[in-house]
Amino acid sequence: MFYFLIFLAALILTALLSAGVRQLAFYWQVLDRPDPNPLQGRKIHTRATPLLGGLAIFSAYFILLFLFSRHFLAGNLDWSHLLGFFGGALIIIIGGILDDRYNLAPQRQIIFPLLAIVAVIGGGVEIVRLSNPLGGLLDLRSLFFISPIIIGLWLLGMMYTTKLLDGVDGLVSGIVAIGGFIIFLFTITTRYYQPDIAFAAILLSGASLGFLIWNWHPAKIFLGEGGSLLLGYILGVLAIISGAKIAIALLIMGIPILDVAWTIIRRLSLGKNPFRFADREHLHHRLLNLGLSQRQTVSIFYALSLVFGLSGLFLQSRGKFLALLVLVAIMFLLVIGFWVFDQKRRAGRSSTGAASDSREASNLKKTLLLHICCAPCGTYISQYRLASRFSITWYFYNPNLASLEEYEKRLAAVKAMAAKFNFSLLIEPYEHSAWQTKTSGRAVDAERGERCRICYRERLEATGRLANKKKFDYFSTTLLVSPYKDAVAIKAIGREVANLYQVAFLDEDFQADDAYRLSQNLAKELGLYRQKFCGCEYSCPLKLA
Repeated sequence: MFYFLIFLAALILTALLSAGVRQLAFYWQVLDRPDPNPLQGRKIHTRATPLLGGLAIFSAYFILLFLFSRHFLAGNLDWSHLLGFFGGALIIIIGGILDDRYNLAPQRQIIFPLLAIVAVIGGGVEIVRLSNPLGGLLDLRSLFFISPIIIGLWLLGMMYTTKLLDGVDGLVSGIVAIGGFIIFLFTITTRYYQPDIAFAAILLSGASLGFLIWNWHPAKIFLGEGGSLLLGYILGVLAIISGAKIAIALLIMGIPILDVAWTIIRRLSLGKNPFRFADREHLHHRLLNLGLSQRQTVSIFYALSLVFGLSGLFLQSRGKFLALLVLVAIMFLLVIGFWVFDQKRRAGRSSTGAASDSREASNLKKTLLLHICCAPCGTYISQYRLASRFSITWYFYNPNLASLEEYEKRLAAVKAMAAKFNFSLLIEPYEHSAWQTKTSGRAVDAERGERCRICYRERLEATGRLANKKKFDYFSTTLLVSPYKDAVAIKAIGREVANLYQVAFLDEDFQADDAYRLSQNLAKELGLYRQKFCGCEYSCPLKLA
């Protein structure tokens, strides 16, 4: 019951502090902003998101650790260990806040993790012996300099693993929550009974889950530099002070650690500084590129950490070593698999051009027939929000447009963007008279009134009918991007059409995360035609951003 209450207290306190820190980050403008050009940047979030999340975890964790310090100091640990542990965490958080605020250069960023390691070692944390995978123990007391070297390399490796892993909402906080829980289970068993470590581990699990409430996709706050380093630091220290249970931590963090190792090797092979050069080739980025959502991607990492971490509870040293070899084999197969995929993609490009590459990758995704009203609304939402999950075909059907001149202006921009971003495009000929017949007598209807609903239905029914005929998995419309349209009515009609033609309607909020403004900004950058009215002769001119 004590451990449950500690877990609950950490979860609630961290969640509350995260809300406060979030507001503080907004006030100080410590925000991670999306890339100015989302089509070329490596960031995957779409709105300015507060940083400093590590401050909430740090505060909650160490407040409770000090309040219940007698439980942490009930075994072989003393105040020097606790103060060294706390001092290192404080250094990391200070450095993280400075980096989040001022975007420090890499050579300055690394100063804080190194000082944190010095604080831990200065507090008396050491490794006396290590388990030998082949049996027995390795005594390190005669080689006094080995322990600081191992601790330094281990903590640096753990911190940079969680730092580089922090590229998808909820990934780091969720895996560390699993890691804390597994260390808790390991140290609460009769064989390895260490109630002091169990207390610190369940505290970490609760704090991580409390933050995950805010960090789950779509994240409302990010860990920031300090938070991503802090979680790796705490997990790494717990692995050491629990009696060098490094094998357990390796099983929990195995795939992320191997991904970081492969990233370093890959970047060095390209002649790049692995800590200054950034790309979108991490395992989590590759999974997203295959069409998985952020939640599906983190779930795969969670499952691997949980399965291999729990296996460590039942394996001896040799068994853990074999489990680590299995993880290495999995990572090796993933690297080979992605390499083969890339080779096929390059071969496709060389033989049939970039369009074939797009079609090959699209085979792995669900198909979406997207009615497109205009290039500005369609380009951003398609390329930046949908292309990672769907194989998209644009459908240009807009009989409402008041003139052939307006139709051709919009179609020219749509054709240009479809060619630029390799979207298939289906075009219906201009037939305005039929639309006029359907809306006859509706000239005086208010905007978003019955005339507009007739117009929505006309285009959605055509899209749904075509999606059914050509066996698309989903259909939707870029009309949902514009705040000037009645999104509630459009979605209701879309669901009715879906039932009529037995094809799924993609019922998503295309206006979320400031999508309309971003779509307009992108249209400006690309020099697209940006119309000032809905399109029909009855619509009012709009004031564009």
